[in-house]
Amino acid sequence: MIYINLENAPPSPEWIKKADDVTAKLVAEGDSEKRNEIIEKNAKIWGELKDHLSKLSHDKCWYTESKNAGGYCHVDHFRPKKKAIDENGDDKGGYWWLAFDWMNYRFSSPASNTKKNAYFHVTKNKAVKYGDNINKEHYMLLDPIKFTDPDLLAFDNEGMAQPKSPNKNTIDYKRACYSILRLNLNYYKIVEQRKDYYRKATNKIFKIKNLLKLQDVNLDYDREIEIGDLMKELWEMCCRNSEYSAAVKYCLKSTGEDWAIGIVNKAA
Repeated sequence: MIYINLENAPPSPEWIKKADDVTAKLVAEGDSEKRNEIIEKNAKIWGELKDHLSKLSHDKCWYTESKNAGGYCHVDHFRPKKKAIDENGDDKGGYWWLAFDWMNYRFSSPASNTKKNAYFHVTKNKAVKYGDNINKEHYMLLDPIKFTDPDLLAFDNEGMAQPKSPNKNTIDYKRACYSILRLNLNYYKIVEQRKDYYRKATNKIFKIKNLLKLQDVNLDYDREIEIGDLMKELWEMCCRNSEYSAAVKYCLKSTGEDWAIGIVNKAA
């Protein structure tokens, strides 16, 4: 998961106008079944934004960072539109008024979207009706459009996503665990590919460390070029258009080496 600056990438005014018109119909309709009919009848509207959302992540799923392992991606409603299931399996009420709100859309692989489904656990201040302030909600799911949320995840050399916080009692740890489960971040095909990227990065880091040690003993121009080439390859793996860039960045930062952190900063 990497941060997606969705707020500063709105769709066209024409699309927004069309979506707002449907939302106005939903607000005016007091019957929940008829509201659901309106949502289903106009489902193609959010589908029209798929390419727009895809471009913001270079065709990567916003949750897993996969391009192929997740298959054909969907437009996911971050806050579910018809019902919101908590961890007890109870429906706490969906966010029907956000069904056509572009800020509620996330570009998601089937592996994540199917597993997430209507799960959306809120621990405090659940919005239950049109006009409620969703910004007051204490929700568990990590959100790629929230600047600090992607940094709550860590990765190991087996390709597994895990909480970055070591303290199981913290909300950061609990939110990471919830998201790993509900977003299917450790789906086996995704783990296999993430593991491959992580190990490729580890091997390049190991080579660079050894070459730098040799440079300290005997400065060699050809060796300097090799080091630069390896660093550039790692930089490319960290860039936003690369799959599993968050895992590669975590791998580099975990070394504690200034040069490795510098690569991450250049790729930001």
